[in-house]
Amino acid sequence: MKARTVIHYSQTGQLTEVLRSLCAPLTEAGITVDHMVIEPSQPFAFPWSRMRFFGAFPEAVNGDPVDLKPFAPPAANYDLVILGYTIWFLNPSIPINSFLKHPASAAILKDKPVLTVIGARNMWVHAQQKVRGLVAGLGGRVVGNILAEDRSPNMVSLVTIIRWMFYGRKDPFLVFPAAGIRAEDIAGMSRFGPVRRRTSGPWKHRSSERGTACSGSSRIKPSLLVLEKRALVLFVKYRNYILAKVARDPASRERRVSVFSVVLPIGAFILSPITALATVLLSLVKGKELAREIEELQRY
Repeated sequence: MKARTVIHYSQTGQLTEVLRSLCAPLTEAGITVDHMVIEPSQPFAFPWSRMRFFGAFPEAVNGDPVDLKPFAPPAANYDLVILGYTIWFLNPSIPINSFLKHPASAAILKDKPVLTVIGARNMWVHAQQKVRGLVAGLGGRVVGNILAEDRSPNMVSLVTIIRWMFYGRKDPFLVFPAAGIRAEDIAGMSRFGPVRRRTSGPWKHRSSERGTACSGSSRIKPSLLVLEKRALVLFVKYRNYILAKVARDPASRERRVSVFSVVLPIGAFILSPITALATVLLSLVKGKELAREIEELQRY
């Protein structure tokens, strides 16, 4: 009997719901599904405080691991690893990054096909590239990707996610929808389950096996790709700014995180519409080049 193992970390519980929906058809078909939840030794409390949230920025951007509670490979002889993760500051979450850099992880992922499942607000391309590299470094191979994302426009989801992260409120308010991935999209993840029932033959990527719960494909939006690439450049500079004087003045980090916690949200509101316009202009000048880049990046 073949088996799947699901490895994930979910701070809010939303990704857990996504994976539960995805795997429901497998368990109904009699396929063993083992779950391994990654747990940091020092939990990341939710909702976040403002300083705690922005204080995690340097480590998230730099990929610095934290200590994890002990974990061990599942007992079953699994033929597929389902790796679920969320995005923190355009990177895989600190707990998942810590797992992928843990010395015990190679025993779990070596020579195994890995299906990545992303729960994201909207920008995820860099994080997926990073995860692919880390999995390959452990001897595994990413064979596909499924994306579940917030369908709200960028500026709308920015407002709703801030409210959810800091106040624990994801319900609709005023003219804004509920925060996060929509309930119907989470339920729709079960449609990928039948594809994953294969119990014989080697795992390999097929285009029909990837996608979002809402649209059927993990489609990269040109405007968000341009915004993400620009933000990544700025994020390195922000990280350097926060840590610049820590060696000789440890208290400077908290002061600079406080400044950053104001600058980043304001910058996001300003940069997003500018980037949308820039993308239109870029598509006119370098449309084919941008299309080729997106086509390459969409290879799970």
